[in-house]
Amino acid sequence: MANYLVRCRQCGKIFGKEYKLFKCSCGGVLEVLIDIMNSKWSVGKDAEGIFRYSSLLPDLPQQISLGEGKTPILAKSSDGLTFYFKLEYLNPTGSFKDRGSAIAVSKAVELGVSEVLEDSSGNTGISISAYAARAGIKARIYVPSDIPLGKYLLIKSFGAEVVRAGTRDEASRKVLSDLSDEGYYIGHTWNPYFIEGTKTFAYEVYEVLKSVDYVITPVASGTLLLGVWKGFNELVELGLTSSTPKLVGVQACGYDSLNNYLSNVITTECVEPTSLADAIRLTNAPRLPYIADAIRRSEGFLAVVNDELIIKALKELYGMGLAVEPTSAAAYAAFKLVRKELSGKVLIPLTGSGLKYVGGVESPLYKVFVSGPN
Repeated sequence: MANYLVRCRQCGKIFGKEYKLFKCSCGGVLEVLIDIMNSKWSVGKDAEGIFRYSSLLPDLPQQISLGEGKTPILAKSSDGLTFYFKLEYLNPTGSFKDRGSAIAVSKAVELGVSEVLEDSSGNTGISISAYAARAGIKARIYVPSDIPLGKYLLIKSFGAEVVRAGTRDEASRKVLSDLSDEGYYIGHTWNPYFIEGTKTFAYEVYEVLKSVDYVITPVASGTLLLGVWKGFNELVELGLTSSTPKLVGVQACGYDSLNNYLSNVITTECVEPTSLADAIRLTNAPRLPYIADAIRRSEGFLAVVNDELIIKALKELYGMGLAVEPTSAAAYAAFKLVRKELSGKVLIPLTGSGLKYVGGVESPLYKVFVSGPN
C-alpha cells in the first residue's frame, strides 16, 4: 500500500495518520495525499474488492472488504453517440458508497475506535452499517425523518442504531451536535478516506475503457465526483492516460447548491423541489467549493433536473432491465437534457439500487409505476 499524508485543503496544515478529528482546527476539510511519485500501477489478483489497487491506496494494516467494486460496464448508443452505464448499484449493499466505506471503516479499525457515527440519506448509512458489522464495531446512523422504509430497515438489519432527525441537512447538524470522545465521526461528507475508496471507480474505468470524455454523476456530498476527478488525475500522473474526463455534476430542483459556485449551468424548469431523488437532497456539503473547482478545471458543467425528467428516465432505465433508484435516473435524465452538448465516450454511473424502494404505497417506485400516469 502507498505512503500518504493528510492535509487541510484550506490552510495547508499537515496531520499525522493517527489524527481522529474529521476536520482541521481552522474548519477546513481534509484530504489524503498519496505519494504517487513513488507508487506504481498494479492490480492485485488475490486481493478482495477495491484492495486490488492497494499500491495506490492508503497504507492500512487491516482491510475491511465485502468484495466491493469491479462493477459491470454496459455500452449503449443514441443518435450516433456511444455512452456507457457503470452499474454501481451492484455493489454489496446496493450503491457506490461501498467503495468509500471499505477505506473509511478500515481506517476506523486502525484508529481503534469502538463506534462510528454517520449522517446519511440512506445509502451511506446502509454501507457504513454493513462494513462496521463486518469489522465488529458499532454504528450510529443519523437519517432524515422521511428516509425510504427499505433503506431504514436495511440500516437496522445490520445492527446499527438509527436516529431520525428532520431533513437531510438537519441530520448533518444533529450528528455533529451529538459528537463525544467515545464516538468516531466517519461522515462521508467530511471524511478524507472515503474519497480514497471512490477514486477506484476511475481505476476500473481505465482498466476497461482506458479513457472517457465525459462522466455524468449525481452530486450531494460529491464523494463520487471528487473520487472520479482524483482517480483520473492520479492515472495522468502515473503516465497511464493523457487526459481527464469532463465532469457533469447533476443536482435536482430545489437542491442545486452548486448553482452558487458555477456559471456554466444547464437547467430544466424547476417549479417544485424534488420528491424523488432522495439521495441528493443535501444543501450544506462542506466540499462544495472543491466540487465546483473540479467541474471547472475539467471543463465540465452542472445540470439540474426536475422530477418530470427523472420519471421519464426511470421508466426508460427499467425498460432496459436496470433496477436503479430515482437518483440514478437523475444522472440519465441529465444525459438526455444535455445530449447535444456531448461528444466522444460518455459514462453514466448508476449509483444506487431500486430494490431498496420495493414495497408500500409510499415508495417512489409505486408512485411511478403503479399509481402514477402510464
